[in-house]
Amino acid sequence: MFKNYFKVAFRSLLRHKGHSFINITCLSIGIAACLLILLWVQDELSYDRYHENADRIYRVVYQLEVDGQIRQRPKTPLPLAPTLVNEFPWIQKAVRLGKANFLIKCKDKPFREEILFTDPNIFEVFTFHLVIGNPDTALNDPRSILISEDMRKKYFGEENPIGQIITLEKNHNYIITGVFNNIPRNSHFKFNFISSIFGYRKDYFNEWGVSNFWTYLLVADDSPLSIFEEKMPQFVEKYRGKELRDMYRMTYLLQPLTKIHLYSHLRGEIEENGDIVTVYILSAVALFILLIACLNYINLATARFTNRAKEAGLRRVLGAAPAQLIKQFLGESFLSALVALPLAILLAELFLPLFNSLSGKPLAFHYFNNLFILAGMVGIISVVGLLSGILPALFIMAFHPTDALRGIIKTGPVITLLRRSLVVFQFSISIIFIICMMIVSHQLHYTKTRKLGLNKENIVNIAVNHNEEARRIYETIKHEFLQHPNIIAVSASGFTPGRAPWNNNYWYKGISPTEYRMIGCLPVDYDFIETLDINVVEGRGFSRNFPSDEKSTFMINKAALKEFGWETAVGKYLNVSNDWKQGTIVGVVDDFHFNSLHNKVEPLVLYIDPPGYDFFSVRITPGDIQGILNFLENKWHELVPGESFLYSFLEDDYDRLYKTEFRLKKILTVVTLLELFIACLGLLGLAAFSVEKRVKEIGIRKVFGASVQRIVFLLSKEFTVWVLVSNIIAWPIAWYAMKQWLQNFAYRIDILPWTFLLAGLITLIIALLTIIYKTVRAAAANPVETLRYE
Repeated sequence: MFKNYFKVAFRSLLRHKGHSFINITCLSIGIAACLLILLWVQDELSYDRYHENADRIYRVVYQLEVDGQIRQRPKTPLPLAPTLVNEFPWIQKAVRLGKANFLIKCKDKPFREEILFTDPNIFEVFTFHLVIGNPDTALNDPRSILISEDMRKKYFGEENPIGQIITLEKNHNYIITGVFNNIPRNSHFKFNFISSIFGYRKDYFNEWGVSNFWTYLLVADDSPLSIFEEKMPQFVEKYRGKELRDMYRMTYLLQPLTKIHLYSHLRGEIEENGDIVTVYILSAVALFILLIACLNYINLATARFTNRAKEAGLRRVLGAAPAQLIKQFLGESFLSALVALPLAILLAELFLPLFNSLSGKPLAFHYFNNLFILAGMVGIISVVGLLSGILPALFIMAFHPTDALRGIIKTGPVITLLRRSLVVFQFSISIIFIICMMIVSHQLHYTKTRKLGLNKENIVNIAVNHNEEARRIYETIKHEFLQHPNIIAVSASGFTPGRAPWNNNYWYKGISPTEYRMIGCLPVDYDFIETLDINVVEGRGFSRNFPSDEKSTFMINKAALKEFGWETAVGKYLNVSNDWKQGTIVGVVDDFHFNSLHNKVEPLVLYIDPPGYDFFSVRITPGDIQGILNFLENKWHELVPGESFLYSFLEDDYDRLYKTEFRLKKILTVVTLLELFIACLGLLGLAAFSVEKRVKEIGIRKVFGASVQRIVFLLSKEFTVWVLVSNIIAWPIAWYAMKQWLQNFAYRIDILPWTFLLAGLITLIIALLTIIYKTVRAAAANPVETLRYE
């Protein structure tokens, strides 16, 4: 029986080749888009789940409350991990992670690499496997180091690297004691080198005031996690002090490992994370594209309903039961979906490289090894087949058999409402996507053009990468750079945009010794303010004319002025981290954005500290940029031999802060074009339906002198109303969605009315062009042909 249904369905597809081609094309596009997004969503949801104890691993986050605002940071002090293990018996293991870039030498060849410093028990908490070496002892020696398989191939080829020496800066020799499998890409932190934390910054092991490490805990099954939060006030008072607990409501929180990638977006993340909101958005996009492809199928099916109604009427007269007719129409829709599936897979494979470039992931389909994708295919085919087939079947079944055979086909109000609703829904989604794309583009334009409090143009940042020699001879490097006629200024600092400054404890006169403010600090040189064109609003900038500036003066920004509660700052005394540095404030600078516009400008203290310089900033004149870069690189290698020349433009550094948003804009653009294409095909089907239904009316009107323009206007009027209704529905939804998205930015655009009007105009023009294409041919037809047999 089912074989007969599919045979009839196949003949129907061949009989109506034009409709079948459009149906299958749209379904293929919809299924392909759905498969690509499904693959991306699966990857995002899989982060860190490969660890055997993933559900029992938590990251510790510290939280402060400053002026009523909650501040959370993922970095914690080194003593925290062992202290938590001692205080909470259900915490089985604790692992600390810290990372830094080093110039290393292997076989006398210099390379720049990032090294992860961690506790030796990292293999007891995380599921990382050694292919060579013993995980129980590999990191017992503070001077031991492990490398990934990629690094083994890079440095040693097929040679056994165990026992080989890798030299870090300052001639510190580390012995390779193991090789581990490459870290899976779906890990929220990745590394190629691991060394023992006990060989790195021993001065921090008892320092609670320095938070530069990430702490992870392995807890027992059924651990009383609520007790952790309840006991935190006493814990903070015991180890951090009552004043810090009371003044800042300081506490520590636990983050589940599997939630970090999609739900954590704190300053100081170990790597850039994804966003669950983006997962929801793209999942909804996939659903809407698939749904619109199905609606398009339905619209095109109704466009030729007159002939199908006669066919259904004849079958019912000959004894076919209603259920059999429904099965026939479902057979056609399932067959269309099955034919569309291989084409969709082909399209998905063809566009996968483009999708990967948009998403920033090297994704690949492994159909037979990926149950998620296989289940998705089955689900998609089922949804497409049922949704696309059931409504046209019910639509045709609504007609009485004798009426259908006599050509008396009248649609009731419910069916008419359904048909109009489908078009309204399609164009509502199109308008929503257009508005979202325009607002995202406008916000990103705003991020590029907003005044940041500094001049980011024509600045080249050169990474020092903790190179002590480069710091020591900074003045020499600066002098040599300035010999180039197109180099205007050179300065140095500890951070560039997007990198979280250190937080230090600041005490000032007027508060008790146990009270202090935790504020970001930025090491700079004398010329930093002038090089970046930052405005000094009070006092003066750092100057070599004042010998004390290097050791005992500070500058602050206006946000810090407010944080301290002062009206004026010049001459005020500051003490940093228990006399590490103390002196007076000589100037206040205007607030400048050192992070993205997602965050408000935070308080910042600037001071001169040559050992803290990690970036040299060079202001150049526009023109021969490549020539200047060649000059800088040659001078760099001449003055700092063996050190890599790593540079970036400050403008690009700022743009990278919005990498996720730029990616979203590209995806929205592609999706909007796809959705508009499918929606227009659906509208074309309804225009065909309208023309077919009114062909005799058009002939009569032409006989009585109606012009082509008048007939086109008459046929287009109804569709124009539908598009206008779509705008009324889409505008508030798009406004709410974008209002929520813009909440991610502390500094954002206003949503203006012209955005909605322009989106409505674009869809109206596209809809009219689609309708006119179909109606002009009908209006220009010879009325004799349409009325020949009347």
